[in-house]
Amino acid sequence: MNARTLIAVLAVAVAIAAVGGALAYWHAAAPPAPTSPAPTTTSSTAPITVAYAVALTDPPVVPSGTTAVLINYSGVAAHAEGYGWIYANASGSVNLLAFQNLSVVLAQVSVPANATVNEIRLYVDNASVVVNGTEYPLMLPSGVLTIPIANASRAAQGALVDLQPHVTVAYVGDQPVFIMAPAAVAVPLNYTAPPGTVHHVPEELRAALARSAASVTVTSAVIRVAGNETIISVTVRNDGNVPVQVLGIGVDGDWSLSVPPVTIRTEDLNATIQVSGATARMHMVFFANGTQLVPALEAAPYLEAKWFLPPNAKAKEFRVEWEGNATEFDHDMKDWWGNMSRSAPDHITIAGPNGTTLVNATQLWRWNSTPPAPSGLPGSGRGNWSQWPAAAPALADSNTMHDSDEHLAPSLNVPGYTLGPGQSATFTFEGTITLGPRLDIEGSAGPITITIAPIAGQSYGITVMTIPASKATATATAG
Repeated sequence: MNARTLIAVLAVAVAIAAVGGALAYWHAAAPPAPTSPAPTTTSSTAPITVAYAVALTDPPVVPSGTTAVLINYSGVAAHAEGYGWIYANASGSVNLLAFQNLSVVLAQVSVPANATVNEIRLYVDNASVVVNGTEYPLMLPSGVLTIPIANASRAAQGALVDLQPHVTVAYVGDQPVFIMAPAAVAVPLNYTAPPGTVHHVPEELRAALARSAASVTVTSAVIRVAGNETIISVTVRNDGNVPVQVLGIGVDGDWSLSVPPVTIRTEDLNATIQVSGATARMHMVFFANGTQLVPALEAAPYLEAKWFLPPNAKAKEFRVEWEGNATEFDHDMKDWWGNMSRSAPDHITIAGPNGTTLVNATQLWRWNSTPPAPSGLPGSGRGNWSQWPAAAPALADSNTMHDSDEHLAPSLNVPGYTLGPGQSATFTFEGTITLGPRLDIEGSAGPITITIAPIAGQSYGITVMTIPASKATATATAG
C-alpha cells in the first residue's frame, strides 16, 4: 500500500468513527427494539456460526455545495435462507461522501455456517446533509432499508452494499427541505473483516455492482392539472427476474405557487403583500404508500420561513398596500424589495396613503438592496425547524435469529410497493399539494397556506426510486 492509499484509508477510518450531532431528524417507521424472542433453528442444537461482514461503499448524488451526507444507524441484519433474519447490535455514523472507490465494514453478523445470505437490512435512526457549512435534516421514506444480494452464494463471507441515494432539495417558503431517495444494490464478498475495516473496491466488484441494477421500465406517465389540483399517474414494469421495491417517484420541473395575501401588522404599520404568477423549479418527491403517492413536502414539519417564495422563484407581479408610519414602511420595504426583485417581476405596485405607484423592479429605487441569498445553494438558512418525530431505538439483541420480523415493523407510514418479476403497477396521486409554514416577516408571524401545482404545457422529468437501484426515467408534458 503506497503512502497516498494509506492516507486515504486512514482518513475514511477517522470519518466513520465520528458520531453525528444532536439534531432531531425525521424518519418513517423504523422498527422498535426486539423483545428478546427465543432463537429459532432447524434442530435442537444451535448451528455453528461464522462472522459475515456487511460493508458499505460509494458516495451519493448530492446538490452543489454538499460536503457531508451523514447516516446514523442502530442495527444491521442479514437474512439467511432457512433461518430468517439475524440481527447484529451494530451502531455508528458514516459520511457517505467518504467512499469514492472505498468500502467500510459496518458490522459482522453471526450467521450459520454454510447458510446462504440473500438480503441485508440497515436500520437508520436519522440522517443529515451539510450544505454550504449548514447541517440540515434529511427526510427518508423509511428508517429501514432492505437490499437483496444479487447472485447470493453459500460460499460468500460477506456482502458489499452500494448505497446510491439521490439527495434533492425542495422548498417550503424560503426554507430548504432535503430529501434522500434511497437506492442500493448488493453483491457477495469473498472476505470477512471486523467493523471499521476499510478496503479499496476492486474493479471486478464494481462491475458486479453495476450488473446488479434492477431492470425497470416506465411504460406510461401522465401529469395533469385542474385548477390547484394535481393528477399524476406513472405505470412501472419490472422486466427483471428479481422483486423490486418501488419507494416513490421524483418529478422535476417548474411548479406554480399560489400564495394568499400576506398581512403584516405592527404597532405603527399595516401592510398587505400579494403575489401573482409565481413559479419555481423544484424536484418534487412523492413517496409510495402501496401504489398511492404521498408528496414528501407535506410530511415536513411546520417551518418558520422569512419569505413565502423559494429563493429561485419567479413572479409576474407583486402588490403592496400599506398604511401607517412612512419611516417604518420604508425600512421594512427595503427588506421586502430584495426578495421581490430577486423574483424578477414585470412590475411592483405600491399602494399607500399618497396614492398608487407602479415600479419596475430593475429600476434604481430608494428600497433597492442586495437580495438575501447565500452563495451556492439558494436559501435563507436553516431557519427555525420544528423537531422531527423521534428516531427509533437501537436494536437491543445482538445476533438474534427469527423466522420472521413482522413484529418489528407492524406498520410503515410509506412502505413502498414490491413489484414481482414481470409485474406492472400504476402509482397515482390526485389531490391538492399544500404546505403550511409559519411566516415571520418583520416580527409579524402567523401560518400561511402555499399551494403547489404543475403548469399546463410544461415538460417534467420523472425518475423512479427503487431497491435494487434502477435507471427508470420518463418525461411527461402536463395537460
